Amino acid sequence: RRHRAGGLSMGDDLFSVKNEFYLGNFQGAINEAQSSDLILSPADEKERDIIVYRCYIELGQSDVVQSEIGDGHPTALQAVKLLSTYKTNKSMSEMVMVTMKQWLEDAETCNNPTLQLVSGLIYMEEGEYEEAAKALHAGTTLEMVSLQVQCYLKMARVDMAEKSASLMARMEDDATLTQLTTAWVNMNLGGDKLSDAFYTFQELADKYSETPLLLNGMAACKMHQAQHDEAEKYLLKALTKSANDPLTLQNLIVVAQHTRKAPEVVNRYLATLSRNAGDCLLLKKKGQWEGAFDTAAAGLASS
Repeated sequence: RRHRAGGLSMGDDLFSVKNEFYLGNFQGAINEAQSSDLILSPADEKERDIIVYRCYIELGQSDVVQSEIGDGHPTALQAVKLLSTYKTNKSMSEMVMVTMKQWLEDAETCNNPTLQLVSGLIYMEEGEYEEAAKALHAGTTLEMVSLQVQCYLKMARVDMAEKSASLMARMEDDATLTQLTTAWVNMNLGGDKLSDAFYTFQELADKYSETPLLLNGMAACKMHQAQHDEAEKYLLKALTKSANDPLTLQNLIVVAQHTRKAPEVVNRYLATLSRNAGDCLLLKKKGQWEGAFDTAAAGLASS
């Protein structure tokens, strides 16, 4: 059977573009999109542009998105530009949230799948998982259902995540995105399912390429099995492919605690993470713990 990426068969012109994007190879997706072999319908051209601009956001090149998407572009691209603004300028996050809610309430734009997807992504980054689930509940695309699954996993609702993953399997059981999402669910189920998840990540890496996303998946499975030295090998390989990847750095920091790495090693990872993703969950939690410790210490000093 042919693997599919997000609802496109191997014979479809956008297969490789979407596949690289879902696997986290963003430059690869851009390269595929620029191939002179691509002959696309107007609808496919729009979808290609959405993916390419999202790749530039993930690569930290939002200036491309901001300069090329003007006020006259359709809702889908305006939504991508809104995501770009949110990702690169946190001081404008309130404005982004207000605009997003207005568009979701507007009858002309509320049913746009890209807007719904972007809303889900932004709500998830804000930690508003219930709002994200609402934005995605009418999901008509495989990626929207995949994001639903990720949302339920964040809410510790593995039962709901399993149901949505089953829906994906009914939509496109051999899609790359379905396999990835099922692996994330299996990882959260634990036990024997951890091996299933690991082999899915490994098979995709062997079939396509060892992207940081897949290497982190394999590492996470090993972490769940308390095999931290093995996990570190996959994470260091991921680091050679993307030295500033926030997920890799966060996992390396966690693994370093278990493998008793020297404090300076952990501090280097923390410094790189702080420069590249200062608002990530791990650093937020670290700040909360340190704040609580300082408060307790001040209380002891004054007693």
